[in-house]
Amino acid sequence: MDRRKFLSLTAAAVVGLSLVPTFKPAFGATKLEEEIQKRLGVQLSQIKESADIKLTAPTIAESGANVPITVESSIPIEQVEHLWIFVDKNPVPWIADVKLTPMNGQVFLSTRIKMGETSNVRAILKLKDGSYVMATKEVKVTAGGCG
Repeated sequence: MDRRKFLSLTAAAVVGLSLVPTFKPAFGATKLEEEIQKRLGVQLSQIKESADIKLTAPTIAESGANVPITVESSIPIEQVEHLWIFVDKNPVPWIADVKLTPMNGQVFLSTRIKMGETSNVRAILKLKDGSYVMATKEVKVTAGGCG
């Protein structure tokens, strides 16, 4: 193989490989949907919004590095099995996974999370009957937190 042919093949390979990451499957699952499927074993579309869950978070967070959130529910603790928290646009959407028992007394969690950008925060409860319910709140982040 001569030098010109080698250089032209190398240039074609570099161009070809640089275009590969730009191709995405149309209508593919988002990171959030993949993470929910992996952690919960159900599709996001199968989880119902519920007024029984109260998700408290600031509407505008000055820093995404420290966003306070609180999850409460009027659903009796005897009926609740698990609590998950997800942030839609974080590099890793899964934030927390809490197993609840009647010894907890009530469904309540208060914590601080990191957010990379303006996004929805989701609190998802798994009930003992196998169903899932969720509360969603959008939090606008003015300064990045996840880097």
